[in-house]
Amino acid sequence: MPDKKLLSIAEISRLLEVPESTLHYWKNRFAQYLPSTGRNRQKRFKSEAVEIFKIIASMLKQGHTADDVMAELSRKYPVNAAIEPQGPDHAQCVAPAHMQQPNLEPAIQLAAAMGTEIAKSINEGLKGMLSCMPAGSVTDDVKECMAKATADLNSQNESIEGLKDENTQLREKLSIMEAELVRLRKDRREMEKFLLDKLKAVTK
Repeated sequence: MPDKKLLSIAEISRLLEVPESTLHYWKNRFAQYLPSTGRNRQKRFKSEAVEIFKIIASMLKQGHTADDVMAELSRKYPVNAAIEPQGPDHAQCVAPAHMQQPNLEPAIQLAAAMGTEIAKSINEGLKGMLSCMPAGSVTDDVKECMAKATADLNSQNESIEGLKDENTQLREKLSIMEAELVRLRKDRREMEKFLLDKLKAVTK
């Protein structure tokens, strides 16, 4: 197909033999990696977006999660902001998709890893310091403080793990809500068409 051709969701649906409702969900979920222009019903996709849709379809069919797909796309493709017609309100109404839907999982994983390493380093440092002190110079108060500090660090790590689990659950709920929104939009379009057909039949 010509490189400059812009494709609608309906055209991509026919090319890939994938339902339009499914493609609408994918285009919202992975928007930052799908080169496009226009907004809402006027949105059109560059030809290279077809290959990205193929990767999404293939990975999901193989049982990969949406997060797996996002990670693979981030490895292979740059983040794309939708190309909008330039106008006075352009800077206010358009923002890159990756800013609209931030991915917090890597940051949480990094924080958890850092917390674990800090706890290990502190424990090792304290053990080394105490091993160099004369026998009997370590008071019960020092031991109690060490135990409390260790417990606090462990508690912080547990809190980070809890945040990771909560973030995963929220992402799953968001995916379900996005799919439901796509279904409701489709139902609304079908109802509008049905009512218009009825009105036309009555006014004839």
